[in-house]
Amino acid sequence: MMVRALLAIGCMSVLAMAPARAYEGQEKDFSVCTQGQGKVDNASVVGACTRLIDNAAKENEMVGFFHALRAAANDDKASNCADAHKVLELTQDPTFVEGAKTLMKVNC
Repeated sequence: MMVRALLAIGCMSVLAMAPARAYEGQEKDFSVCTQGQGKVDNASVVGACTRLIDNAAKENEMVGFFHALRAAANDDKASNCADAHKVLELTQDPTFVEGAKTLMKVNC
């Protein structure tokens, strides 16, 4: 729960960045990934974030943000550990870095 709160706080700082390259359903996936927690089931959030990550033109801070949100909605420890490492690799936002470190303590 603490990780989700940290990630939600950092959400606004990266939403202005360009998301993944365009694909059918991208807008819906962006909405579900970034705003779906608590509104849709976690599997839908994980799926939407995964599609955004998989369709990214390049890895950047926004993709790191998608990794963070996917981990916050996911129950798979191995996946969360890998996502936390990606967050640290791709982002510099202190909120996401702190959230990723917490994810690593719990999942790695």
